[in-house]
Amino acid sequence: MSAVLKLVQAPQFNEELEVSLEGAAGKSNSLQSAFLYASPWQPLLARYVIERFSKKGQIVLDPFCSTGVVGVESALSGRPFVGCAQEHGLVKLSRARLSPADIAEVALRLQFVNFKKPVDIRGFRDPFPSFYDADTFRELMNLKASVRGTSDVAGDFISFIVASILHGHTAGHLSAYTSPTAALTPDGQNSLNRKRGEVPSYRAVSARVLKKAALLLRDGVPSALQGSRIQRDVFFAEPCALNPVATSSVDLAVVAPEQPGFIQHGLHSWLRTWWLGVDVPEPRSDWADGVEWQGYANEVLVELARVVRRGGRAVIRSGQGRIGAKPINYRSELEDLVSRCLGKFWRVEGSISERYVDPAPGSRTRAERSGGQAGEILVLRRA
Repeated sequence: MSAVLKLVQAPQFNEELEVSLEGAAGKSNSLQSAFLYASPWQPLLARYVIERFSKKGQIVLDPFCSTGVVGVESALSGRPFVGCAQEHGLVKLSRARLSPADIAEVALRLQFVNFKKPVDIRGFRDPFPSFYDADTFRELMNLKASVRGTSDVAGDFISFIVASILHGHTAGHLSAYTSPTAALTPDGQNSLNRKRGEVPSYRAVSARVLKKAALLLRDGVPSALQGSRIQRDVFFAEPCALNPVATSSVDLAVVAPEQPGFIQHGLHSWLRTWWLGVDVPEPRSDWADGVEWQGYANEVLVELARVVRRGGRAVIRSGQGRIGAKPINYRSELEDLVSRCLGKFWRVEGSISERYVDPAPGSRTRAERSGGQAGEILVLRRA
């Protein structure tokens, strides 16, 4: 009597997921509200894929971890987390978000800062007068000196808070009216100041840090983000060389690779790199066409195949964008790449299409505001 083993190929699933970004901020942990624009994963979407495609105790990897949004959702879901980022500034911000101080620690730490201590006025020269009042700048420098070189949780979290309000367009920010997402050039900021007929006004640093801390910590510090109960590691590493991550150690990779016209990573703020004490990252070269982008995606997926265990998954967020003037569907490019070149490592398990909905009747949806570009999630299973 002989037994015959037959491989049955399960049909791929194709689903649609409604995502309400306007209502997401109130449903996710308050810590997630800072730098939300910098993450390709909204908190509730990240939580959905983590809980759908992994189990408690299984390790989640984000090789493009930005400022740690996926890491927070992993820890809150009871999953150890490993994150990697290509910029030292993002590593610092991610680590601080994943190990926050409580409001009492922040307030106590600020009490030990002498904000009125004189600083060398030669430091207040172009480009800073375009953005800050002289007294605001003095307070910033004194706070920076206080937290620089320390490794205490409160100091790191205060640095995270300041980075989130360092420039922007509300009274809660420390700068003159400007973009909250990308720092303008000094000439661009001077032009904006003239256009608005404004000069930078005094913004008390301590008061704004405390106010922002209260907003970020209004839900308290979750137990999952305290101490070492749940692993939360973030490293500096290229996505094609995840050297700090052990082979076959990951159960789920939550991935959002660079996609021109859809997903682009980075702080995009020379002011924030200055505040964090890191170098401005070298600009990454653009891809000439879809073939070059596939080469980049191939390197990422091969490296992920090394770190993801057999039977584990990679959940990849993609969409539609442009390389140069040519439209490109990144999900189609990924599926083609897997079928042609990576079948020994990965198989396509299914896909999820994001459909943005808006809770406000009659308002335009996120997809309409972005020219109809909704995200798509490709689920790969490690062979």
